[in-house]
Amino acid sequence: MADDLTDFQKKKLLHIFTIFYDLNRDGVIQWDDFTDAIDKFCQVNNWASDGKEAKDATATLQMIWEGLRKYADENMDDQITKEEWFKMWAEYYKAAKEKTSFPDWLDKYATFMFDVTDTSGDNVVDCEEYSTAFNVFGISKSDCEQSFNTFSENGKVTLTKDEFMKLWHQFFLSDNPNDKGNFLFGPQINA
Repeated sequence: MADDLTDFQKKKLLHIFTIFYDLNRDGVIQWDDFTDAIDKFCQVNNWASDGKEAKDATATLQMIWEGLRKYADENMDDQITKEEWFKMWAEYYKAAKEKTSFPDWLDKYATFMFDVTDTSGDNVVDCEEYSTAFNVFGISKSDCEQSFNTFSENGKVTLTKDEFMKLWHQFFLSDNPNDKGNFLFGPQINA
């Protein structure tokens, strides 16, 4: 099933698997990776680790983790391997071609990522907010700025939640290296 993915799609998916999901870099996605993400979100947003925002983030990410496990964790061992990850995405690409929607957990994750990146709360993510949020995941500030300038067309396109969602979906569905959404999670992966 993972053979249904193009090389470019596999490279993108491996990039986000490694940078945004497998935060402890042990080769699998587990709940511990999500708790590491919560720590990063607390850092970016100056939230107390035991405060309301951190508790809300934990509840949201727990729901996302459960959705991800439901669709990807074939052997129900509470970890998602790269093979399971690719297989899940191959199935999503097939469903997307048939015009079915993204899974609920993924849309909720997109909304959550926009909200925690919009540290000012003004419903727009600017380059500084984007760079600060994505830098804690290991993407350099210069790569963040380059990526932001690419998908925002050097600031001509305002990164509202609607625009963020379009780019998010484009990243996951596109096989065209030139599509702006392919820069949402950092520098473009070479095709």
